[in-house]
Amino acid sequence: MVNNKEIIYEKLQAFIRRFYANELIKGCIFFIGLGMLYFLFTVFVEYFLWLSPNGRRLLFVIFILFEIILLGRYILYPIAKLIKIQKGLDFEQASLLIGKHFSEVSDKLTNFLQLSKDNNQSELLLASIDQKADSLKFVPFGKAVDFRKNIKFLPIAIIPVLIILLLIFSNNLQLLSQSYHRVVNYNAQFIPPAPFSFVIENSKLQTEQGKDFVLQIRTEGKVVPEKVNIQIADEQYLLQSGSLGSFSYKFSKPLDNVNFKLVANQVESKNMSLDVIKVPSIEEIELRLIFPSYLNRKSEILKGTANATVPEGTTVEWKLITQSTENVGYKDAAIKGSFSRSGNNFGFKKIFSSSTDYQILTGNNKVSNYEILDYSIGVVKDQFPTINVENLPDSLKSEKKYLLGQISDDYGLHKLEIIYYTKDNPQSQKRGAITIKGKQFDQFVFSFPSNLPVELGKDYEYFFEVRDNDALHNYKATRSVVFSSRIFSEDEKQTQLMQEQNSNINSMSQSIKEQDKQFSDLEKLQKEQKEKSNLEYKDQKKIDDFVERQKRQDEMMKEFSEKMAKNLDNIKQDKKDNVQEELQKRFEKVAEELEKNKKLLDELNQLKDKIQNEKLFEKMEQFKKQSKNQTKTLEQLVELTKKYYVEKKAEQIADNLKKLAEKQDKLADKQDDKSLSEQKDINKEFEQLKSELDQLEKDNKALKSPMDLDNDTKKEEEISKDLKEAEENLEKKNAAKAKPKQKKAAKQMMEMGQKMSTSIEMDSKEQMEEDVKMLRQILDNLVAFSFSQESLMKQFRALNPAAPSFNKHLKQQQTLKQQFRHVDDSLFALSMRNPKIAEQVTKEVGDVHYYLDKSIGSIVEGQIPQGNAQQQYTVTHANTLANMLSDILNNMQMSLSGSGMGKPSKGKGEGGGQLPDIIKKQEGLGEKMKGEKGKKGKGSKPGEGSKPGEGSKPGGEGNSQSGEGGQGSDGEGDAEKIMEIYKEQVQLRERLQNELIKNGMGGNGQAVQQMKQLEKQLLDKGITDEAVQKAMNIKYELLMLEKAMRTQGEESKRQAESSGKDFNNSVNALPKEIQKYLNSIEILNRQSLPLRPNFSTKVQQYFKSND
Repeated sequence: MVNNKEIIYEKLQAFIRRFYANELIKGCIFFIGLGMLYFLFTVFVEYFLWLSPNGRRLLFVIFILFEIILLGRYILYPIAKLIKIQKGLDFEQASLLIGKHFSEVSDKLTNFLQLSKDNNQSELLLASIDQKADSLKFVPFGKAVDFRKNIKFLPIAIIPVLIILLLIFSNNLQLLSQSYHRVVNYNAQFIPPAPFSFVIENSKLQTEQGKDFVLQIRTEGKVVPEKVNIQIADEQYLLQSGSLGSFSYKFSKPLDNVNFKLVANQVESKNMSLDVIKVPSIEEIELRLIFPSYLNRKSEILKGTANATVPEGTTVEWKLITQSTENVGYKDAAIKGSFSRSGNNFGFKKIFSSSTDYQILTGNNKVSNYEILDYSIGVVKDQFPTINVENLPDSLKSEKKYLLGQISDDYGLHKLEIIYYTKDNPQSQKRGAITIKGKQFDQFVFSFPSNLPVELGKDYEYFFEVRDNDALHNYKATRSVVFSSRIFSEDEKQTQLMQEQNSNINSMSQSIKEQDKQFSDLEKLQKEQKEKSNLEYKDQKKIDDFVERQKRQDEMMKEFSEKMAKNLDNIKQDKKDNVQEELQKRFEKVAEELEKNKKLLDELNQLKDKIQNEKLFEKMEQFKKQSKNQTKTLEQLVELTKKYYVEKKAEQIADNLKKLAEKQDKLADKQDDKSLSEQKDINKEFEQLKSELDQLEKDNKALKSPMDLDNDTKKEEEISKDLKEAEENLEKKNAAKAKPKQKKAAKQMMEMGQKMSTSIEMDSKEQMEEDVKMLRQILDNLVAFSFSQESLMKQFRALNPAAPSFNKHLKQQQTLKQQFRHVDDSLFALSMRNPKIAEQVTKEVGDVHYYLDKSIGSIVEGQIPQGNAQQQYTVTHANTLANMLSDILNNMQMSLSGSGMGKPSKGKGEGGGQLPDIIKKQEGLGEKMKGEKGKKGKGSKPGEGSKPGEGSKPGGEGNSQSGEGGQGSDGEGDAEKIMEIYKEQVQLRERLQNELIKNGMGGNGQAVQQMKQLEKQLLDKGITDEAVQKAMNIKYELLMLEKAMRTQGEESKRQAESSGKDFNNSVNALPKEIQKYLNSIEILNRQSLPLRPNFSTKVQQYFKSND
């Protein structure tokens, strides 16, 4: 049980707590009231005084100190007492305060406290204390503290609150807020209210770096300033005025923040700042173009631009150097991407397969997509390669059918192939590669089949396929148009060659007829001009026309000559064919001679402009003589070629008959399902041979000297009948009855072919023997003409034109002319069937005719010296002709002897080992010549003398015989002796040639050449010291030859034979005409222009559009 004493103490404690709680309530009222009053005092002071920052700082500090004091005194102090942090009232002080309120207990409470402190606690004392406590325990000590007494202090707090509420409701709260703001921000500079104020109309004082910013302001107040300045650093700038009270100022592309303030009428605004935001920018841009590997192009770098035109499949790499940039984006219609960053460098890459428009976007943490730059990448698609293949122009006159192909691609070529197949089996395609350079353009020349493996006698179709180097698209290909060609068998080739040559022969014959017309025109011109002293314009025009026609005529004949020569060269021969080679050489030589005519025609054309009639007539005569010789040669060659082709065609038909006979014989022994179709093919082939035989017979009859072909038409019909019956039996499946007919037909075809071959061979032998005989007769007649002409020349030399015998001698000259005409006709007939009578013979014959005509004309006009000189030329050319014919005769005789044809000539001897006998006879001939030289002296040689002004020409005037008569008979006798020696020398040479050929040493050695020279010298100059010495030299050469033949033996023979073999070069170059044409069209395509792909495409389109 709690005693009364403790109750009293607890009540005292409660009183003390209540006392300090009351103090705290009163303190709060005072803290709030006095604090707010001082706050109002402070803000009103600032409001009315507009203190400086230092005054506001002091005012603010005093306010803070005052508030702290109030807080300490009225709040913190009671709390400290209340929570006993600090010692408060004791029991005695509390009793005094209670006693003041309750006077009746004042002494009792004091006595209680005093007794309680007494240390001597007797029972009496304790009873007294207890009594007093009991009397006090019902006294409410707490009522001694009355909280209601604090109400009287409330006005101190209510008054400032009412003032604030009044300001709020009167809308003047800014008086407090502004002053409070200035006091609190005591360091800030605040301007006292002016008559006007500056109002910034811009939402934000912020702009982007490098971008203009316009500051917009207006003034508010009672006064409107006339001008406003802006102060930046220490400089002031005038603002541009607008409407009343509105002003503006432009900051030009600021790079950094700008501090400024506005000034007007000594009124300054607060310090302001324009915030300049740094924006992203691209300092450098670079594109690296990485082309597809198949283009074989190095990478390219483009600087300063992001536009490009690239081939398809190109990788584009961007490299950007930036400032104030944190991100760069890529955007096109398909994708969005971000550039990778490394410091201020950004990179991105992309492969382009089509043209693309794209954007590059830049930004940083303050602005996004600040720059949106538009660019484009143009993509040039890799086009399909192009190919154009055409036949070469006909004007090139190419022997083969050549195709010219032009291939191109925009970026490069990969390969070119020819794809070919037989026409009846298109599925059996084969390929062949054609080498190309791999550039953007190339051209090729091809002649099917080249070196491709093909089957003879088949029809082929082929085309070309070119591929570009576009590996991305599996090397795109383009094909050409399809061409067709037949691969002729050897028989077909020969037939075609013969058909072509027949066409050439017909064309040449027509051209020769046209040339005859030209001769008529030329003679007409000559006749007309002889009657005029000067050429008129009309005459010059005629000559012009003649020259132009003749040039065309010569060009045409030259072209035909070249064609015929090439055609002859293409004929396949199993063995060497001398006739073919001779004809080919002669055609080539004729073409060269016709080319020389141009120079003569040009001279003729120039002379007519100079009006020099004499020279003009001379050139006309010269051209006429030369052209006639050429025409005559061409006539011979045309006839010889006709004969040659008839012979070759006959040989071909004979060979084909033998082959067909073998084929028929094999078919008779082989009976299978294909026998009928094969039999039909054989029948068809034989009918074709019959048709060819009929045409051959017609061609043979058209020859001036037809061959004996011994064609048996009756046997042809029998063979046809047997073949037909064999086919019928095979159709009836009766092979047993068909076989005898097949065998019989095969045998008859073989006999027919062999008979034709034998007939051709025998005809050739007989023809050669006949030609030798005929040429020997012509040579004898020519020598007789030469001696007669020389004798007549000497007679005319001493003859007076007034002499009675003049007409007789003139008639003799006419007779000699007619005699030579017979020689000419015989030679021409011989030349029509023997190619050895070459154009040089024709030229010499023409020269003899020319000087014969000139000499007769001069003599008739009484110009004996000129006529005599022209007779000398006639003799000279006749002797030259005789020498040529003698060589030709010897060669023909050797051919007969070498091939076993003909009989040995008189004086040639028979058997082997003739060289010692030849040496002995050559020595005897030399002694004979030496004896004749001693007898006759210098005047014994025929035709001694010279033309006027020359000492070496035969047949001219002798130094000791000029003007003397009676020498003709002596000269004729000397000539007969010289001719005898000449014939002996010719026989010795022929024997030597035969001996050399028999020993495999050829027939044209050093000794033979010296013998020919001696023969020519005997004809031209007679027996001279030089001729005698040459005969002795020949003897020495023969002795050396005999020694060589003994030691050389068979080894020498083998060397001689091997040295005669020709090297056959297998490399076939393009003809010059084609190579020249290719060079002419390759000028623009030789090197690709270094253009960008888009321009290269445009250039190609331009050239294509102009083709």
